[in-house]
Amino acid sequence: MEYYTLSRYAYWKYYFLILYYKLEEYPESVRVWIVFGTICMLLLVLIVVGNACRTFAHYRFTRLIQHNYNNYFEKMKTVASQARTLEPGEITEILELPKNFKMKEKQNRSFVPTLLAVRRELGSSLSRTNWIRLTQALKMPAYFESQILSRSIRKKVQAFKDVADLDATLKEAVASRYIFAKNRKLQMHARLHQARFGTSYPFKVLEEDPNLVFTDEMVVKYHNVLVYRQKNGLTMPNFIRWCNRVPVNEELRIFAVNEIRLFRRKEDCAELLSMLIGSREEAFSCALIRALGELEYLPAEKEFCRRYLSASFTERQVLAEAIGALGSGNPEVVQFLEEDFLQTTDYVTRMVLLRVLYRYGDIGRKAYTRLREGATPELLPYFVHIECDLIDSRHYA
Repeated sequence: MEYYTLSRYAYWKYYFLILYYKLEEYPESVRVWIVFGTICMLLLVLIVVGNACRTFAHYRFTRLIQHNYNNYFEKMKTVASQARTLEPGEITEILELPKNFKMKEKQNRSFVPTLLAVRRELGSSLSRTNWIRLTQALKMPAYFESQILSRSIRKKVQAFKDVADLDATLKEAVASRYIFAKNRKLQMHARLHQARFGTSYPFKVLEEDPNLVFTDEMVVKYHNVLVYRQKNGLTMPNFIRWCNRVPVNEELRIFAVNEIRLFRRKEDCAELLSMLIGSREEAFSCALIRALGELEYLPAEKEFCRRYLSASFTERQVLAEAIGALGSGNPEVVQFLEEDFLQTTDYVTRMVLLRVLYRYGDIGRKAYTRLREGATPELLPYFVHIECDLIDSRHYA
């Protein structure tokens, strides 16, 4: 007797043929609906199973995060708050990590929320050196590097965000390869990382990239980067160099002027005033005027008055607020503002002028009182608006 060994595919073929010939007995329309219904059922089963697997994986990962928080939060806090610089061996003992400690990607990722909680709670009392050694003991720098070098754009971007949030260390060469990446989001985070932690001139790409798009989001993020660098004693960029750049990117020049204003760099005021004298772009001029006013650079008052009559209404409003911020107490300036209040036809400019006079010290308040006494019924609502405490936002700052 001869024996035949069937392959494993023969059984599937056998059952498939049974179903096929069973379906042959039905009309064509019924066969189509049976096949369609079977495919839909299979897809439904796959969706349900996939959702169940993802829910279970998320549940396990959440439990792992909670487990790490319960076991390591206080230990991490102890390490990071020590005034004395701890050795790597001491950190390992405090954390009670096993010898030759190795971590996988999932374990590293589960430690990020706990590290963020420690950093958030300690704040300024955190020891920078011990914090770096703590992240090294947990193998976090190697984890971030592997994430950035992975193929997933999402993992790269998330790694850059985590490095910034944790103030962790990362090799400059790893981040610099993505500063000209095609993906705009990845490119932005790589440049922000270089600007935050770079030791050589980290803002070079901002000056040399002709296709740079300096959005409002980038303005906020780069300002936070500059605040971080100043707080940690890192070198600050030359803002005047950015201001003198040819107007390929006007937003970058305006950003530089605003940073001079926010960082109170009064030594740059003379250069800003010379730029204002030759400036013809309204947005850039308004930024210069606002900076010189808030920095209380009195030599700029003469230029403010000279530009006022030939300026647009938008620039006039900024000029009036800048003159008020200078507060030199010059009677001629107060008279100038008082006359323009009566002559201007723009109601926003009139409101700004009146508010400036109201806050311009004693001499300004006297001019405000004179205007109120001689105000026509048409102008009275402006005075009511200025004197209303509910409208004055300074009371609620």
